[in-house]
Amino acid sequence: MAAIYASLGIAMAGWASVELLAPVIVVCYLRGALLTHELMHVRRPEQVVWPLRMMMLFETPLGLGYREHQDIHLRHHRRTATADDPELFQIRGGSVRAFGAAMLGPELAAAGWVLGQGIGASLRREATVRALTMLSLVAIAPAVFFSYWLVLRLTVGTSNFVFHHVLHYRRGVRAGGRGDERDEDARYGTFSLRLPRPLDAALRLVLGPDLAAVLCEHDAHHAWPRVKADLLPGLLSAFPASPVVRATNTEDRR
Repeated sequence: MAAIYASLGIAMAGWASVELLAPVIVVCYLRGALLTHELMHVRRPEQVVWPLRMMMLFETPLGLGYREHQDIHLRHHRRTATADDPELFQIRGGSVRAFGAAMLGPELAAAGWVLGQGIGASLRREATVRALTMLSLVAIAPAVFFSYWLVLRLTVGTSNFVFHHVLHYRRGVRAGGRGDERDEDARYGTFSLRLPRPLDAALRLVLGPDLAAVLCEHDAHHAWPRVKADLLPGLLSAFPASPVVRATNTEDRR
């Protein structure tokens, strides 16, 4: 988060353009999001520092904080790709619909939380701070902030799409048909990410090999959610299923 704040500050001061700083924003967001995801499995909100608890990157004036995102994510693990999964709106396909939902993920997640959980005092306070801070930055340098916001929202939306739809949705192939003949049915569950070698190498370069394992071994992560990312490769071969959380593939719940 500090590097993202610094990039925004440098751009607003006129020392460098957002376009020049975009790679820093993208890489730091992706790595930071996965590190925060790791923390959500082992640290309660009161155990993390205030800036992280706020999760204030200014991608939306209507965002949630660590407390709410942790609750959503842990419920996603318990009810993966079912009607009770709070992340289902970003999972269910096709891909165009899921990508659109992922791009609106921050607002849709906030709306879902408010409709389901209401707005407690802590969320009111933190949401007010996030919204006022973001609107203040917009007022100071609207053009620079819009460029920053555009880079961040594209990054957030694309990462949401991969983390939810790509890792939890598979469209079936019609039995006896050619590979491009798609069945109307789809499978929902938890799947590993397997990419062509050049893309896999690029992913590991951007994220680092340990954090990339959260995606590439996502089925192992769901089976063993409290295991550190660097220990996920090969884990399911040695220990096929967690005694607490079992990752399963389920039928279409649309």
